[in-house]
Parts: sequence; C-alpha cells; structure tokens
Amino acid sequence: MEHILPSGIYPPLPTFFNAQDVLDLHTLRQHIVRIADSGIAGYVLMGSNGEAAHLSEDERATLVSTARETIGTESSLPLIAGCGDQSTRATIAHCQQAARYGADTALVLPPSYYKGLMNNQALIAHYRAIADASPIPILIYNMPASTGGLDLDAPTICTLAGHPNIIGVKDSAGNVTKLAQIVAAVPESFRVFAGSASYLLPALAVGAVGAVAALANIFPQVVCDVQALFEAGELDDARSVQASLIAANTAVTVLYGVPGLKAALEITAGYGGNPRMPLQPLTLQQRAQLTKILQEVHSSNE
Repeated sequence: MEHILPSGIYPPLPTFFNAQDVLDLHTLRQHIVRIADSGIAGYVLMGSNGEAAHLSEDERATLVSTARETIGTESSLPLIAGCGDQSTRATIAHCQQAARYGADTALVLPPSYYKGLMNNQALIAHYRAIADASPIPILIYNMPASTGGLDLDAPTICTLAGHPNIIGVKDSAGNVTKLAQIVAAVPESFRVFAGSASYLLPALAVGAVGAVAALANIFPQVVCDVQALFEAGELDDARSVQASLIAANTAVTVLYGVPGLKAALEITAGYGGNPRMPLQPLTLQQRAQLTKILQEVHSSNE
C-alpha cells in the first residue's frame, strides 16, 4: 500500500529534561496534548529541535513509545521520528527501533562527518540501503545548518524519490527554487515540506504541501493559518500572517535555536526547561527580547 504523508504543519517537538537532566516525559505528554487540536497534521520527534544528537538509545526508545502512547494508536496524526546517524548501519538500527516503538515514518538527516566524501553516489547508496531495510517509510531531511553545510541537491532528491519507501523530503535549506525543481520532477505521492515557517508561503506557492516548523510548537494555529489561507485563495491575508511570523521564527531558529524554543514555550505556555549541555539557556536579557518578539506575534494575530 502506498504511504502518503498528509499535507499540513508538523511541529518538531522539543525533548524536555528536568532539573536533573533526565527526560521529562510528563511535559512531553502535556505538550503533545496541548497542540493536538490546533490544526497540525502530525508530530516530529527527535529532530534538530528535539536534540536528537544528545540522546541515548534508551532515551530514544522511551521518547517514541511515550509519544505513541500519548497520541494514541487510533489517531490520524502521524508520528515521524528522527533516525539519521553517521553510518548507514546505525541509521537502519534507529529506523528499526523507531518502528518497534510506534513511529510511522523515519526522518533521515544525511551523514556529514566525512563530508568531503559524501558525493551524490555515496548519499544515494546510503538512502537506498536505509529505505530497503527500514520497516517504516523514509522522509529525507536536508538541513545544511546541522550537517556542516552538506546540502542535498535537487537531482539527488529526485533520484531518491524513485524508491518506493522514500516518501518525501523536509528541506530546511530555504532554497525555494530547489523546492520548485523537486516538485516539478517527482510524483505527487512524494511529499515536499518546507523546513521552516519563515518561507512557508513561498514554499506552498511552488508546490510544497506543508512544513516542519519549530514555530508551530509555540503558535501552531497561526502557522496552520498561513496554509489554510493560501489554500482558500486568500493570499493577502496569508501574506500578512506569514509576515507576522518572521521575527519570532528567526528568534527560535537562527538567533537563539533550541534554547530559544524552550524559553519561548516557558513564556507562552509555562513549561519548557533547559536544553542539554553544551547548549546554554537564554540569559535574562535574551529572554526579555524574546518575550517582546512573541508579544508582537500575538498582537498581529488577535
């Protein structure tokens, strides 16, 4: 049976830790439930915003099983789990583990430790081997900011789109021209997602079907509104909402990153906690600046 990811907005969930730096599963459950009815299309676990690089194998299993239990087995909201690693073998093991504990799809970042040797041939072989062995479908994850600048090009992604178990791409490079090239060359069942709310509207305009957007953890309904307005043909309103999100999106991605995302949740929802070291929590001055930016989004979308 062909597996097609639903269109829409997927928040990449943070991984919450308590004061002892242990997984805070209560807060994860609280967050999943809080945003469930906001219009989102599904959840992404253990992506860049989920501090996947900071997690042990046991923690990964616990997070997937907890999320699956919280979302429910009857829910129509897919659970996508980050499974990328530096070797093909380790990535396959992550995919198998994620499937075992209830994930529906594996999000796979390309390996970049030996970046100079990661030519198109190596990357295509890597993804095909994973897709052959994975019990769940693969969503390619292109994020040069997390791979030392390694950027999967359109021909590589389009070639991989021919594999029956590779069902889409989340592209965080921000290159709308590349997204347009991919959309034009792949079957409709291969889903193209923007990797950020910052260029959601332009991505939709060239044929993307949604986004995996950190900002959707904080303002899920507002981010979903951009897509809803676009699909309704209300482009002026869609542009207005898109513009209102730019400063906040920059704050929780480029400027402050994961610590900023967690601080933003504390400011807006009353929970968040600290990131895992070596990441550092925001200073009081940074939190004050972030609070001001978030208030402006509220004001613009009341």
